[in-house]
Amino acid sequence: MPEGWEEAAISEKALVRGRNIKTPKELLRLNFLYQTQGETYGLTSALTQISENQEGLNKTAVKNRIVNSAGWLKWICENLCRQEGFLVDPPKWLEKYDVELVDASDYACNGSRGSDFRFHYMMNLFTMNATEMYFTTATEGETLTRYTRIKENQIIVADRGYCSIREIKYVVEHKGDYVIRMRSNSFNLYREDGKKFDLTEELKKDNTPGRKIDLSLFIKRGKEFIPVRICAIAKSDEDVRKSECQMKKSNKNRRPLSELQTVWSHFVVVVTSLDRKISIEQILELYRMRWQIELVFKRFKSIFGGREFTARKEESVKAWFYGKLLLAIVCETLAKKGRFSPSKD
Repeated sequence: MPEGWEEAAISEKALVRGRNIKTPKELLRLNFLYQTQGETYGLTSALTQISENQEGLNKTAVKNRIVNSAGWLKWICENLCRQEGFLVDPPKWLEKYDVELVDASDYACNGSRGSDFRFHYMMNLFTMNATEMYFTTATEGETLTRYTRIKENQIIVADRGYCSIREIKYVVEHKGDYVIRMRSNSFNLYREDGKKFDLTEELKKDNTPGRKIDLSLFIKRGKEFIPVRICAIAKSDEDVRKSECQMKKSNKNRRPLSELQTVWSHFVVVVTSLDRKISIEQILELYRMRWQIELVFKRFKSIFGGREFTARKEESVKAWFYGKLLLAIVCETLAKKGRFSPSKD
């Protein structure tokens, strides 16, 4: 745990006077019990009543202590990530911006063969503050139009699932900016004279690792032309091999990669609204920052799987969210330190 985590239980008003939970360690243990074994306040209450370490808590007492822990768990997440190097301070050129990472995770209830629910969240990249969270059925797609707090001086960073004309226009209409990973079929691109621009042909010209592409183009919705900036960098040979292996694994029909897939596998391509006062290197750096905590998010998503989601009210969802995130960060920290490796002795 990060330095000061026990004191933060008091400053964040998580630890309240009570005869059952007297120390930060006991409160953290209760949260982990809820996240890993309890799943519901009622079951967690039952587990505390058969525990050898503490007196039992009724369902209401468990709920109150879990919900009150949300701010404290967030504090631990942020400080543990900074301590372990998962988070970095924003560079100077980003000081006036709020950088928000948007993502979603599918979620299955116990016994389900497929996804039942989808958890959508917008999180500040540098503070891990959850800006917006929504819990929907799995039939509702990933979209930026779900988020109501997009505003000026905010940069939305998202992956390929959010790359469409509708998403881009929505962010622009709310005076926000965006950096979104592109797919080969996201949309058509146009020159200033209205003629189509073939980005794939541009990528084909040279895929030497490190090659950068910076283009000012347009996308079209109806008769409206919307300016966009395309930034791309050619991957290293090792990263290309990883991308191609991933695409082959996701190819259910086991077909060879198409020429289009092969061309795009050599590049990271993003579309952005940020102007040229911000360099292509800075834009690509921002997208790489997203990946600095992606391992934590992947671990977070894996912890989602197979457990029944019972929280519904905002305060309960936040406590659940930060509890799961803390478990993910702890797992990532242990994995990073090699705690699961066999001893050399």
